[in-house]
Amino acid sequence: MKVYFSAARVFSKELHSNYEEILSALNNHGFKVIENTVNRKTKSTLEMTEEEKIDNYLQIIKSIDSADFCVIEASFPSTLHIGHEITVSLEKNKMTIVLYEKGKVPAQFMGLKNDKLIWVEYELGRIEEKLGGLLKEIKNDVDVRFNFFLPRSLVAYLDWVGKDTGTNKSEYIRMLIEKEVKKK
Repeated sequence: MKVYFSAARVFSKELHSNYEEILSALNNHGFKVIENTVNRKTKSTLEMTEEEKIDNYLQIIKSIDSADFCVIEASFPSTLHIGHEITVSLEKNKMTIVLYEKGKVPAQFMGLKNDKLIWVEYELGRIEEKLGGLLKEIKNDVDVRFNFFLPRSLVAYLDWVGKDTGTNKSEYIRMLIEKEVKKK
């Protein structure tokens, strides 16, 4: 299983030990970590060209898309890009674990509410203890990607329904299936 891991690069020096411990816990549970904030060397956004900024953003979105779930370290003071990544992850219906160090509550993000969002307060040196059981649960419970082909007429209908209801194709199909499951 693949996990998208992100944290504020601005604080990577101060929180390096935290990031390493989180990575260690993820690796110990056999997850393939993508978009590794700790080892990723990129320029500051201020130093990037417009094209580099676009490429960087598209890479983040692509990484979230390809992950089975996301783990995001958001200890205060975190950055707005962290909040945006949490939101994108949830919009893509990914299980999202948001970690924050004890006493560093990311208050600016605490208004986010979603069934797929799990807030975890941790202490350095005890991250594995906090995450262990949760990671085992996620291994068994994470959504599975399922691709299939549809005739153009059905895709056109799903596009129309999406615009009409504000849901994407996957959400609409999932809703129909869940309705059928409840009937039975």
